[in-house]
Amino acid sequence: MNSHVVSLLVWIAASSANALATNQYALDDGSPNSGLSYGIAGDFCWFQSFTTVGATDGITSVQVMWQPGQIPAGTAVRLCVWEDPNDDHNPADAILVRSVAATVPSLTLPLTYTTYALGSPAIVQGGFFIGAVLTTDGSLGTIALLDYDSGLSGRAWFATDAPGFFDPALLSSSFYNHIETLGAGIHGVYLLRAQGSGDVPLTYCTAKVNSLGCTPQIGAVGAPSASSGSGFLITATSVRNLQSGILFYGTNGRSNAPFLGGTLCVQSPLRRTGIQNAGGSVGSPNCTGVYHFDFNAWVASGVDPLLVAGTTVNCQFYSRDPGFAPPNNIGLSDALEFTLQP
Repeated sequence: MNSHVVSLLVWIAASSANALATNQYALDDGSPNSGLSYGIAGDFCWFQSFTTVGATDGITSVQVMWQPGQIPAGTAVRLCVWEDPNDDHNPADAILVRSVAATVPSLTLPLTYTTYALGSPAIVQGGFFIGAVLTTDGSLGTIALLDYDSGLSGRAWFATDAPGFFDPALLSSSFYNHIETLGAGIHGVYLLRAQGSGDVPLTYCTAKVNSLGCTPQIGAVGAPSASSGSGFLITATSVRNLQSGILFYGTNGRSNAPFLGGTLCVQSPLRRTGIQNAGGSVGSPNCTGVYHFDFNAWVASGVDPLLVAGTTVNCQFYSRDPGFAPPNNIGLSDALEFTLQP
C-alpha cells in the first residue's frame, strides 16, 4: 500500500463488550482490530453511515474511540452529522446537519469512547452519517480505529483534502471513498458511534398562505408515546382567529398533492380528530388563532387501533378561511411526521 495515502497499523486490543443503550447507534463490537493513519500533511475525515431507529431522531452526541499515544492531547478535531437524503449509504449527496469543534483528550488505557456533545439535537431522518475530521502533518499515528468483525462493507468512508481545505458542508468536493477501496484487506467499520434522543417529530411539506397573508405553522411539544396517555401536544399557529378546524392524520406516509388551493401532505386514508376553535383576539380578522391537540391522549382513548408503538404518523391541520371563495375557503398548515414510541 502507498504510505503517502493511508498506512494500515494492525495491532491486538483486549476484548471488551459494550452494551448498546436505547437510541445508541453502533456498528462495532467495542474491540478494535486495526486502524488507519494518514501519511501526508492534510485534512483527514473518517465517517460512516447509520439508519435511524424510527422515522427521525435527534443526534445528541458523537462517540469516538482513540488509541492512546497516537494523537497528541489537545489536537483539534471536528465532529459532524450529515443527512443521507436518499438513504443509500453513499455520501455523494450528504447534507451537513451539525458541525462541532472539539479536541482530542489526554488518553490512557484501557480503551474507551470519548463522548462529544453536539448541543441541541441534530435532526436526521432515515439514513445519516457521523464522522470526525482533523488536520495532520503526516506524522500522527493511528487516527481512525477499525473493527473487522461486523461483517459490514461500504459503510465506513474516508475523505482527504489539503490542510485546512476540507469543508464538511461540501463533503463531496473532497476526495472520498469507502475503506474497502484501500486494499490490503482493509474492511469493517470504525469505532465511531452516535447517541440519539429518540424519534423526534419532523416538519415537511408546504403550508397554504391564508387569505390574510399569514402562513400557518405546525409544531409539537413533548414526545409521541403509545402508552403515556398525554403529553404530546401538536399545535398550529398563525391561523385565522375564531375559525373552526381539525387535525387530520394518516399512517400510510406522505403526500404532496394539490388540494383546495393548497397542498395535501398526508397520504390517504385520512383520519380526522374533533373540531376545535382557533380562538385568538376578538375583533377584525387576524392571525392570532392557535390550534392544539394532545395526540398521546387520542392514542390512549383507543379510538384508532392502528396507533401502536412503532407506527409512523403524518398529520396536518385543516381550518375554515372565509377570505377565500368556495371551494378553496379553507386553510392548511404544513405537516408533521413522527413515530409512536412505547
